[in-house]
Amino acid sequence: MGKHGKRASAFKASLAAAGYDVLDTPREHGVVAATTKQLSDEVRASIVDVYRALGGVRDDAEFTAGVWDFACSDGLFVEFDEALHFNRYRPMTLQTPWSSELPWAQQYRNYSGSMEGMCLKDGKSGGRWASPSSDAMFGGSDAPGVFSDKGSSRWKQRALYDAVRDAYAWSTPGVNLARVSIHDEVGGLNVHWATSHGLLLDPLELREFVESRTA
Repeated sequence: MGKHGKRASAFKASLAAAGYDVLDTPREHGVVAATTKQLSDEVRASIVDVYRALGGVRDDAEFTAGVWDFACSDGLFVEFDEALHFNRYRPMTLQTPWSSELPWAQQYRNYSGSMEGMCLKDGKSGGRWASPSSDAMFGGSDAPGVFSDKGSSRWKQRALYDAVRDAYAWSTPGVNLARVSIHDEVGGLNVHWATSHGLLLDPLELREFVESRTA
């Protein structure tokens, strides 16, 4: 298990300790991926605008994000956003008309500016910078670590799929999404430090924090 897997497992343990029933096999419980296919024309158009602003080159304009990080039995989805989610592309996805209603929007804009160095440290090698699928979506990438005409297609792809999840949760009745960043502090503990050391976050503080971050 890599560093990401260990941190995610530690965070899952904290969710369980806080009373969240995290599903081990969410698809067997009918959990579906976030998609633009059933969104309103207005919201779907806003995602297409985001895609074009990021440099998207595909003609088709329907997107489906990957699996949720954590799905709970009460219908709550929790995304555990690590370093690669915070860079110059994420704020571009938080400029849609409805993004101002997302409880994490402003803090995530701040993290994306102040913590891009950590993203660059972890995300300029191999498939974390570019992949065949992300290059196809955004017309290629610059050399790793270079931000010229194209930058990182994989970073853009991740930001786009985060926007798809945001839009799906914001628009779909009965779907609730909470985002927790490794850069957050819960009960006085930095989430990155706590999960890297396998420490449980305070259950009451975590539940209060998750509720404050739920859209």
